[in-house]
Amino acid sequence: MPERRHDFYLLTPGPVTVAPAVKQEMLRDRSPNGDEMMAQVNAIRAYMVEICNGVGTHECVPVQGSATFAIEGVFHTLVPKGSTILVIQNGFYGIRLKEVAEGVGHTVVMLELPMTVTPTEADLDAVIDANPGITHMIMCHVDTGTGIYNPIDPLAAVARRRGIKLLIDAVASFGSFPIDVKEQGIEAVMISPNKGLEGVPGVGIVVCRRDVLEASAGRSPSVVLDLHAQWAFMESRGWWRFTPPTHVLAALAKACERHRAEGGVAARGERYRRNWRRLVDGLRQRGFKTLLPDSVAAPIIATFMDPDDPAYDFQKFYAAMERRGIVIFPGRLTAAGTFRIGCMGDIVEEDVSVILDAIEESMAEIGVTRTMPALERQA
Repeated sequence: MPERRHDFYLLTPGPVTVAPAVKQEMLRDRSPNGDEMMAQVNAIRAYMVEICNGVGTHECVPVQGSATFAIEGVFHTLVPKGSTILVIQNGFYGIRLKEVAEGVGHTVVMLELPMTVTPTEADLDAVIDANPGITHMIMCHVDTGTGIYNPIDPLAAVARRRGIKLLIDAVASFGSFPIDVKEQGIEAVMISPNKGLEGVPGVGIVVCRRDVLEASAGRSPSVVLDLHAQWAFMESRGWWRFTPPTHVLAALAKACERHRAEGGVAARGERYRRNWRRLVDGLRQRGFKTLLPDSVAAPIIATFMDPDDPAYDFQKFYAAMERRGIVIFPGRLTAAGTFRIGCMGDIVEEDVSVILDAIEESMAEIGVTRTMPALERQA
């Protein structure tokens, strides 16, 4: 039997299974304006800029709340009124970007693609030609609703050629996929601490160009999501405008230390890829079928099609897994008839072997003997 490293595995698209050393940091109370907390926040901000090659050109602005708060902060602060935003949508989080952008009051143009198709320069040029007023474009780098990986380079090339500002939702990808804000000409990146960085929820992070941030003073109609006001206050005072999530930040500071010690983005991403490969191969050997082909799948989460067996019911499967100390996720509405298993967090290949055994036991417990989907069986 493979060794179990955690009593509880959280295999969702985030939050993720957190290392004991990161959890330990949350057991001590800290003053939000104390020297220790200020040093931790400064270290976090510097590391975020460093690992996406933004030193000298970009700034890091954290805000209280989930990463969606950071996304809305970008739309409030960095995108001027009267702008038109091109949203690339081939999964659930493209829909979320549209919802937030329109909620802020921006005009949105959609490039809608099938969930297994990534955008090309030709796709982008066609929609821009048809909508010449587009000023910004935004895409979810890795849409965990399905697990698709959307390369940034085609957008960067078109944005540079067409004079359009590029925003990237890297909520799920930051920390485990390379992003180069200078080389790719990215104006702003939105980040979560509780996915590839292996921290915990409670703060949203934006890395954005300093000149764009400086030019945004007074633009945001929101007080708490005003990125310029937050940044200016931090720069002048050294602490947050409003009470920060101190325990979350202490955990993130430790998570950043662990990220660096592991070898940074490349090493973190390679570990996740090994986890994903073991999971996908192991479940395919057991008859399961992935929603996405490997060529477009991001190795941080895998989406599997529901088995075509009358005994299968996701809630029963979920409950059987939960009894074994493992939590998985259902498919999003954009990919109905699926379930998802995350490969992020403090997980290694040995953990995946534990997970595979639990899946096999759970399927047997609920009486499932046929794990392939209906279309596969009929073929």
